[in-house]
Amino acid sequence: MSGPSSLHFASGQFYGGVRLSYASHGIIVTHRVADREPDEVLTHTHGDAHFVLISGGDYVSIAEGRPAERIPVLVYNPPGTTHRDHFKHGRGSYFAISLEPAKAAAAGYEIGLPGGPIYLSDMAQLAIAMRIARCCAVQPSGLTLDALCHELLGSMDRLAQRDDRRPPSWLDRAVELLHDRYLEDLTIASVANSVGIHPVHLARSFRRHFRCSPGEFTRFCQLERAAFMLTRSDRSLCDIALESGFADQSQFSRAFARDLGIAPGEYRSLAGVQHLGAGMFQNDKRCTPRMRKLRECDKAARDFARSNR
Repeated sequence: MSGPSSLHFASGQFYGGVRLSYASHGIIVTHRVADREPDEVLTHTHGDAHFVLISGGDYVSIAEGRPAERIPVLVYNPPGTTHRDHFKHGRGSYFAISLEPAKAAAAGYEIGLPGGPIYLSDMAQLAIAMRIARCCAVQPSGLTLDALCHELLGSMDRLAQRDDRRPPSWLDRAVELLHDRYLEDLTIASVANSVGIHPVHLARSFRRHFRCSPGEFTRFCQLERAAFMLTRSDRSLCDIALESGFADQSQFSRAFARDLGIAPGEYRSLAGVQHLGAGMFQNDKRCTPRMRKLRECDKAARDFARSNR
């Protein structure tokens, strides 16, 4: 409970100056730099559920279970947390991952989340948190951020049952929906509702069986469509970006170069010179490991869907 002198912070409100930020689907991610001495940090209460991923400095927290090893610090604070967590000597930086109250309530329904602040030290949890932090720079689709946050929440679920080794029967419907509607502004909750499953369970099972998130899967579908259009039409990069579901040409070009290892304009030129079809990138040895993984996931998802028809 908060005391009478406690400050109340709204969703997404934290100490520290903002350097980077990204918000989508009720989730706010910010990178912040400490801007005050420890004795200037007052006791305050957060109205939102949030994670704190330390990117620099010595962080002091009331959370339980601080890991002994020198690993990245990740803290989960449930709604209503009252504290005065701060950086020793007032110097440090961190990513804040904040879920708006309605979002947190919906995501946490029927799963066993911690009742108080805790340190998260599992390497899988840290890896997910780092992917979420990267969203500040990459600015991915809202579905990507949404899925990652549900994965992170699911990693804390005390009531979770071990997933079957075989993909569950509802997963093929989720794959088909994502493949057919990847140009829409989907959320994990809407996809999960369509197949009758909890959003956290969907995000967790998708990663387990296909080794990628639903957001990564839909990005692959976008890039596959863009690659087809680059080799089969003379439309501008801007038009192709919008037709493929990207916000603009800049976002499209960054994603294409990052995941395929080649700029879209160069890809089009090479495809024209070598008379290769739209599937050229599937044989391009310069493709990044990430894209090879997504191709494997796409094939596994399609094979699974066909086998269950």
